[in-house]
Amino acid sequence: NLPHYTNINWNHPDEEDIPGMDLRNTWSIGQDLYVGLEFENKDAVKNAVKQNAMRMHQSFYVVESKKTKWVVRCPNAHDGCGWYMRAIESKRSDKWKVTQWGGRHTCLNMSLSQDHAKLDSELIATFIQGMVNQDPSIKISLIQERITSQTGFKISYRKAWMAKQKAIVNIFGDWEESYAYLPRWLQYMKEIAPGSFYDLCHDEFFVGNRCHRGYRQFHRLFWTFAFNFCKPLIQVDGTHLYGKYLGTLLIATTQDGNNNVLPLAFAVVEGETLLVWSWFLSHLRLHVTNKEGISLIFDRHRSIKSAIDNEAIGWRPPYAYHKYCIRHIASNFNTRFKDVKLKQKFVKLGYIPCKHIFERNLQKFCESSPDVERWIGAISKDKWSMAYDADGRRYGHMTTNLSECVNKILKDCRNLPITAQVRSTYTRCAEYFSNRGSRALADVSSGKVFVSKLVEALQKNQEEACSHQVCSPLRISSNT
Repeated sequence: NLPHYTNINWNHPDEEDIPGMDLRNTWSIGQDLYVGLEFENKDAVKNAVKQNAMRMHQSFYVVESKKTKWVVRCPNAHDGCGWYMRAIESKRSDKWKVTQWGGRHTCLNMSLSQDHAKLDSELIATFIQGMVNQDPSIKISLIQERITSQTGFKISYRKAWMAKQKAIVNIFGDWEESYAYLPRWLQYMKEIAPGSFYDLCHDEFFVGNRCHRGYRQFHRLFWTFAFNFCKPLIQVDGTHLYGKYLGTLLIATTQDGNNNVLPLAFAVVEGETLLVWSWFLSHLRLHVTNKEGISLIFDRHRSIKSAIDNEAIGWRPPYAYHKYCIRHIASNFNTRFKDVKLKQKFVKLGYIPCKHIFERNLQKFCESSPDVERWIGAISKDKWSMAYDADGRRYGHMTTNLSECVNKILKDCRNLPITAQVRSTYTRCAEYFSNRGSRALADVSSGKVFVSKLVEALQKNQEEACSHQVCSPLRISSNT
């Protein structure tokens, strides 16, 4: 019956080997801690003690916190509660071991609340890490529900939000470090994806009125992957970024001959201003495509309109032809006239392909109000109607759905640090390109000349043409 101190390692006297207590990594939520229990690191020890305190509706305070030691005690120690815990880092195993444990609290906690002081954002981040990894755009309310279900405590919106940000850092990296790592990732992307391009812009770094010459501050970023073998059609749109640093993600999208959506170019910018859209559109023209006759569809944003009016940007006819998204115009119409049914009629009007039918319906539509007639008359018909898309430059596209589709696919990226955003667009586009490329190669290898969507459309048109009937014979003039 030798006392346990006879097992002390004299080279490391703060470590104790307790015979029969070397039970490594066996602790799980709901169990008590015990002497000899080991953890991977200090954070794991802290999280276990916090969870134990929550389960017992107790608390603790930190007596000592060092690089290799962590000691906590019951806040009611002065009233006789002997609860106490000490853990140290083992230099032999690089793990953290519980060397002293005071057992159960002998005091009673008379103040119960819906929340718990030790259920902090760091601990919550460990609970929700899997959820955030799967969906970085997960709603805060769902995190609150998850924690209530798991612990029985209700946490505030702010605590849940902070926990989500910490989980994002744990998974995708630190926000500030991400900016420092960005140039290396972009260069790597350019090397493994020939034909890709990026432009990383920096500003001078100021603290107050003083410029620090040795530092640079992120300003804007543009990156792109491809455009060859696509329809001469580009849709542009912008969406807000979330997370620690706000901004706007600009997206240019096109479509290939088989109607596959193709994310074309991206940019992280400070907002949707004239200067920003001019910069983005000029980069599209300089680094993505110099083709003429491209149809540019957008949401009638004033900054975009002003940017393309500048001939130096390169988006005036005959280089490009501008079309508006019918849904956004209809939304503006409803904002002005507060009439949902009239708005729906306006959208249907835009989709009419025949001019004479369009004009007849437009006349009836404008009879509803002189204000409606003036409002619609201020927008050129070729910008919003299918009937006046004389050269078929829209390719049937009346909205910016392509860009908004990519927006939804990349929804979770908007909550990530900058390098993780770029990496996510690359990995998703690479997978998309690979899948579509494999299908295209298979079609070519099998001897197909036209893409499947075109063949299906031709077959459908042929079937419909065979069912046409002559309702009245065409009268030919005797003079011809």
